[in-house]
Amino acid sequence: MDKPFIEEAADILLEARKNHKLLDLLTDNCKPDNATDAYEIQDHLAGIAGSPVLGWKVGATNAKSQEMLGADAPFGGRMFDGLTFNSPAELPFDNFFAPGIEVEMAFRISKDLVAGNSHSLEEVQGAVDSMYGAIEIIDSRFAIGVKAGIEHVIADNGAHGAFVLGQEIKNWESVDRLNIPVRLVINGDEFSSGVSSNATGGDPLQSIVWLANHLSERGITITSGQIITTGSCCAAVAWPKQGDTIRAEVADAVSIEINFK
Repeated sequence: MDKPFIEEAADILLEARKNHKLLDLLTDNCKPDNATDAYEIQDHLAGIAGSPVLGWKVGATNAKSQEMLGADAPFGGRMFDGLTFNSPAELPFDNFFAPGIEVEMAFRISKDLVAGNSHSLEEVQGAVDSMYGAIEIIDSRFAIGVKAGIEHVIADNGAHGAFVLGQEIKNWESVDRLNIPVRLVINGDEFSSGVSSNATGGDPLQSIVWLANHLSERGITITSGQIITTGSCCAAVAWPKQGDTIRAEVADAVSIEINFK
């Protein structure tokens, strides 16, 4: 490896995951100084993690979240088999450090979005075969969370903690994808609400267009069967505590539930 620090950083991040240990910032000799190095660390982490990749997340999908992170573009991360669940899910709170709850729209891909190609919205729409309501649980291996900076966030697999998939939204192609209502409810009380276009400022499929082209440049294909979750639809992230029951309501028909035991 022509950048030995890539392997060192990935090893540190994997150890933190396995041992459930919070980290300070990566040390100067292995911290990423740019997004390219950060993604190389993430790629190496995925290679040594030993868990199949079931899909992808897209974060910082709008200007507000990019400004908060000091980013100038969205970022991507992998969703691993052992951290992907169907609703309703009962999850040990102690598996996380400081879990944050985001209500999102997710899509299943039925045709490969091949590396090396340029991908359009039309192609992406034709490659999607189903749409879902979902919850992404964000979580960081760094003690200061996302304040660690965008390069550390990317290296840490996009601060991905877990993913909970809800029911399929029927006849998704006829649904107004920009105006799907969502609500986030904690212990029976509404915490936040929004619409699907909050994620990107428009069609949530634009997140997949960005991801497909971003991965294409890195030589990575989005493969048939993978799930892509496209960014938070609510204005605020919820930070639950142990014992909380979380419910996301999407399109007035789909409910996603998590109990943090």
